[in-house]
Amino acid sequence: MRELLLFLHVLLATFWVGGMIFLSLVVVPYLKDKPQIRDEAFQEVGRRFSFYGTFLSLALLFITGMGITHLIQGGFRPSILFKLALFFVVVAVSLLHDLWAGKKAVESETHRLWARRLGIANLVLSVLLVLLGVLIRLGY
Repeated sequence: MRELLLFLHVLLATFWVGGMIFLSLVVVPYLKDKPQIRDEAFQEVGRRFSFYGTFLSLALLFITGMGITHLIQGGFRPSILFKLALFFVVVAVSLLHDLWAGKKAVESETHRLWARRLGIANLVLSVLLVLLGVLIRLGY
């Protein structure tokens, strides 16, 4: 059971962070020079990734993380509590990005700028979460 939880947690984190990296390095540069399809493509890709990448994977990351905390780590330690707090910051930033700025980015340059900033912040914080997970697993 422990191995399955850890495997699922790593797989979900890979999907979450890898998806954001793919969007940043592949999708955004591709669409940048295509104004005729850019807005519609961003909205459609964003809507799909928002469901799978944000709502589903973050919910499952929380569940598997709680299981790992109890089955593998033996409960909450300060490092795990810090990671959990950072996780909730990521959830808040994700929700702001997906439900507010991203939805209105087509209508307003201000929202487009906020969507970009929140997306970058989300990626940086999520990579930090992965690093914290590795450090916790190694006993730090």
